Amino acid sequence: MKTITHQGSQLPALAFGTFRMQGEDCANAVKWALEIGYRNIDTAQRYENEQDVGSALEASPVPREEIFLTTKIGMANAASNDVLVSARESLDKLRTDYVDLLLLHWPVPEIPLSETLGAMAELQSEGKTRHIGVANFTVPMIEEAVDRLNIKLFTNQIEYHPLLRQKKLNECIFSHDMILSGHSPIATGRIVENDILKAIGSKYDKTPAQVAIRWQLEQDKVMPIPKSSRREIIAENFNVFDFSLDAGDMEDIEGLPKNDRGVRPPFEPDWDPNND
Repeated sequence: MKTITHQGSQLPALAFGTFRMQGEDCANAVKWALEIGYRNIDTAQRYENEQDVGSALEASPVPREEIFLTTKIGMANAASNDVLVSARESLDKLRTDYVDLLLLHWPVPEIPLSETLGAMAELQSEGKTRHIGVANFTVPMIEEAVDRLNIKLFTNQIEYHPLLRQKKLNECIFSHDMILSGHSPIATGRIVENDILKAIGSKYDKTPAQVAIRWQLEQDKVMPIPKSSRREIIAENFNVFDFSLDAGDMEDIEGLPKNDRGVRPPFEPDWDPNND
């Protein structure tokens, strides 16, 4: 298992996502992920599955301190007091005294960023979270948080895969001492039929999805977050540490279209230009 050392923490470079999983399906998926070897679990208030993740963590023989656990503040909870109350509710649902990483799930223009991040920093000072970060932030938003508000952010979690490569945003993330957390690493399934990734995978007896995940793992300070509720796919997504992509593979991937964004909610921000 590759690890990332960042801001005093060592965490597995491959995380397990739980988006669109609830109830027994979610609890079983997290249980299987831990059995397979994942030690980095990602959830969110908006997923409405923190209680299911928590039950799986509580039932697992894996000690809590061996798991890097992330949850996210929902958009409806971005006001200062709501951040504090909802985060404590999240801890109760997750059956833990702390999370390793607390993110603001999406930017909320109606509420000053200083208010939301200030409350998250308060939770950090109380030991309720070890690190704080953001998700789906653009370059100006990161610069406001880090340069103007002087908030130390751990990561920006963004859609990231071989079909969406955002050079300007990535450079901003790394220049501000953050890691890049990549959600939707197989482009919500669109990777599977890509001929270039199929050809690369055939060299290593790997699937296009495994190639896409491996592509992220080849990069420094990048953490992909694949998800599945099927045990065989959870295992397949984890089976990416026995091969490496060569320079030719990386060049072929670099030649793919880079603007295929799949996560487009009505409240998305004004994304950075991606024309480099």
